[in-house]
Amino acid sequence: MTRQRALILGIMREKCPEHLTADEIFSHARQAMPHIARGTVYRNLKLMELDGEIGHLEMPDGPDRYDANPTPHGHLLCDSCGDLADLPVVGLIRDIESAIGTEVRGYTLTIRYICPKCRAKNAQ
Repeated sequence: MTRQRALILGIMREKCPEHLTADEIFSHARQAMPHIARGTVYRNLKLMELDGEIGHLEMPDGPDRYDANPTPHGHLLCDSCGDLADLPVVGLIRDIESAIGTEVRGYTLTIRYICPKCRAKNAQ
């Protein structure tokens, strides 16, 4: 593991449960390692994703985000503020496997909603 890769992983784990964009990760990395190149961050994120160390979330209305938690789980995306939160779905996946009669090998699940903070702000 290179120093750059260790730095990126450390940033992601420190900021967990935030789901950072590559540019946000680059910004944090520059604070700790001023000469790190943007391409180095992007390349390492891709390698870490391929190695199963991190998750990669394609976002429909904005830049992709990266997840320090590589284990299978879903996400809640607030339509108002864009906050992205983890959603454990172990029981749901078991139900789906039971319904289809085979193992689910992978999935992407993002549920769009209005988060409690935005609901409270809108209620005022």
